[in-house]
Amino acid sequence: MTIGNTGGWTAKAGLLVQNTGGGKPVTHSARVKQMLALVGTNPNALNAARMDEQKIFRNVKGFDPENVSSKQLGNLSAFLRGRGLISDITSMTLMNAGDKFDRFGVQNDPDAKFNALEYFATQLDTIQNNSIKGDKYAVGLIPEYKTAIYVLQNLATYGKGNGTTAPTDKGVSSKA
Repeated sequence: MTIGNTGGWTAKAGLLVQNTGGGKPVTHSARVKQMLALVGTNPNALNAARMDEQKIFRNVKGFDPENVSSKQLGNLSAFLRGRGLISDITSMTLMNAGDKFDRFGVQNDPDAKFNALEYFATQLDTIQNNSIKGDKYAVGLIPEYKTAIYVLQNLATYGKGNGTTAPTDKGVSSKA
């Protein structure tokens, strides 16, 4: 992970503010945007309160799933699995992300940056197309790829925060 502010964010008056100029915008193809919209978000994919208890904010501060290397993603997924925040299957899905492999399945350049959200969205699109054609293995992969997308989205949201989640009254009921 990186130290300090990354991407298009700067600190102003104690808050992170997004820079609107000076950076190169990341473009997604229309199909990737459509897939990410179909997948949606799941704020419960990662337990933010548990992340606060374990004080891992500094490890994910500034996390950008649109600019991450396979090596970083692998290290982060092993870290989250070790803390009990993600399952073994989700960890393996994240560890195997990347598109540059040799014929033996070894990554050619594990330090090359790529857009992990775009990668998982295109893989999910391919898997869904295969499941339509009757591939039973593909049907089992769909939930795991969606979970990987949710985890990446939640890490980005958590990394942009200030390290504490606001208390909510979700799940609390009272009778007057």
